[in-house]
Amino acid sequence: MTVDVSAATEVGQFLLGDSFACLAGRSAWRQGGITHRHYTWFGDDTTGEQMAADLQAYVEAVDWAAKPFTSFVATFSGPLNLSETEFEQHLWQQLQALHDHDSRTHSWAEGYDPDPSSGAFAYSVAGHPFFVIGLHETHSRVGRRPPFPMLAFNSHHQFDRIKAAGLWDRLAEKIRKQDIELQGSINPNLLEYEKLSEARRYSGRPKPADWACPFSARV
Repeated sequence: MTVDVSAATEVGQFLLGDSFACLAGRSAWRQGGITHRHYTWFGDDTTGEQMAADLQAYVEAVDWAAKPFTSFVATFSGPLNLSETEFEQHLWQQLQALHDHDSRTHSWAEGYDPDPSSGAFAYSVAGHPFFVIGLHETHSRVGRRPPFPMLAFNSHHQFDRIKAAGLWDRLAEKIRKQDIELQGSINPNLLEYEKLSEARRYSGRPKPADWACPFSARV
């Protein structure tokens, strides 16, 4: 892991750029709510070990109530120019490697199902539930094209606070409106929200109904 100034600059340019549709992510960057770490190789076991340590430190240090939007963003030097299918394969290889290291010292997040086919699934690191967003430079959605592979880990506890404050529907509507302006249509993955397992949406690639997640939790 490195705190890569060049990569961080590119992350900021991407999040603040006109093509990025997620207003929460943009707000998080502006308010200092993004913790960014840069890694060498996407889908690698060594990277998984480094990410496990970094995300544990993040979970232990972050004050979820201090800022309305926070996120841990991991970026990778390569491989680049992956197809959507290849990116999805690397994403689950990376999440599996991360979990394999994390599971040695942490249990699954309480209240969430470790089965990726379950509607109650959330990805767990350091005992904390996350929704993972995968982005890459050849993504079919214009708003999900950073200059390198990227994973954003967003806390489900944060989602719960946003919903409790009555802000969730308004925020989602703004994101969908901007998505339509950018691409002419709503991201089809958004239409699945809370109907099927969130694991289907991590890579951003539309899935057939019989898609099976390759992730296996060690519980």
